[in-house]
Amino acid sequence: MYRVKKMEYEDIKDVAVMEKEIFKFPWAYESFVSFLDNKFNHFYLVLKDDELVGYFGIMMIFDDCDIYSVGVRPKYQGEGIGNFIIKKIIQICNENNVNTITLEVREFNYKAIGLYEKFGFKLLTRIKGYYSNPSEDGLLMRLDLDEE
Repeated sequence: MYRVKKMEYEDIKDVAVMEKEIFKFPWAYESFVSFLDNKFNHFYLVLKDDELVGYFGIMMIFDDCDIYSVGVRPKYQGEGIGNFIIKKIIQICNENNVNTITLEVREFNYKAIGLYEKFGFKLLTRIKGYYSNPSEDGLLMRLDLDEE
């Protein structure tokens, strides 16, 4: 049903448009370029047929992965794309001998927190004032893959 494709520079424009649909303070075009320029970063598009419905960006260094960004186009939220994305990230990490996955999430993003907890992510710590616009604490969460 869904397929994943590695993001290329020519995809940035479409992702930047979708980012504006999802987030109040989206990444700038240049931020995506900078992200792709780093060899440790990997950005993937989630396609339904040939339509861009979601994306995720991760950074893998040695045996650790940090989830930088996850987005699902609003009209497709609630269809299981978030589950698909987390499963795909775990698969990519397993294929690359990654042991831990970390992420930061807004303290009041209950949907995302519930999704991460469903896959076994645990709260490590609260980061005071991590987010701005609005100011909000961040929750640092981690999944230990070698404990699955």
